[in-house]
Amino acid sequence: MVDMVVSYEKLKEITVLYVEDEDMMRESVVTLLKRRFKEVLVACNGAEALDIFKKNKVDIIITDLQMPVMDGMELSKHIREINSTPIVVVSAFNDDSHQVPEADGRLLKPIRKNDLLDMVLECVSR
Repeated sequence: MVDMVVSYEKLKEITVLYVEDEDMMRESVVTLLKRRFKEVLVACNGAEALDIFKKNKVDIIITDLQMPVMDGMELSKHIREINSTPIVVVSAFNDDSHQVPEADGRLLKPIRKNDLLDMVLECVSR
């Protein structure tokens, strides 16, 4: 238990880019993230996220898979062309056609708080 508390303290040093097109889901998760992380950058689609990523130092990206303009799969490919920033993909689907090879982690919707925090810690610790 103590180790987890110490680990969660590390989250306060992390800048997250959160990408979600659905307003209610985005607002809910951003509220959670802002309580735990140093900085939370927010985008509504992959194209907006890529622009934000290029202009800011981001420690981890948490992105929805299905979005308009540019989806999470395409965003992940563009990020990998730039560097190896950890990427966590969030999706309501758990089949092979929704796998993202560039992703470092995967979460299923609805997002559970502890699963999200544990996944971020795991990805940034690698």
